[in-house]
Amino acid sequence: MRLLGTLLLIVLAGVVSAQDEKDTGPGGMQVTETPAGRFYSSPASLEAGFPFSDMALTQGGLLFLSGLVGTDVDGNLVSGGLDAETHAIFRQMKAHLAHLGLGFGDVVKCLVMIDDIGQWGAFNAIYTQYFSPPYPARSAMGADGLALGAALELECIAATR
Repeated sequence: MRLLGTLLLIVLAGVVSAQDEKDTGPGGMQVTETPAGRFYSSPASLEAGFPFSDMALTQGGLLFLSGLVGTDVDGNLVSGGLDAETHAIFRQMKAHLAHLGLGFGDVVKCLVMIDDIGQWGAFNAIYTQYFSPPYPARSAMGADGLALGAALELECIAATR
């Protein structure tokens, strides 16, 4: 019984230290290990104090990308409306996926939030430049009041296995 208690303490100590473990991963991202998986935060997100991770990789091999809006490298919304923002989002997504050796073909699900549903056709024309059949599963909604006044926000899930 005493041995079992000692083993339990060792396991619990390992879990606590894994939750606190932070390392620098690909692209300078801070990586935090937890029993649920790895959480990745970019230097820009950390500096801005965002209360979310840029990406979360589960133990089961699913990568969740936080919603992206069309910003430049300084975090400012790009000018040019939906078209420019959409391309900027896909540039960011490509970089995030590349940190883990993934690409657009690994994306299995997307959620599209668009502020003007009348621009749906324009969005799809750009979307199909980055994804090809079989397309990821997708949900969409009209949304008002996106971060930074963006025309579009896109979040995706990718499979690593």
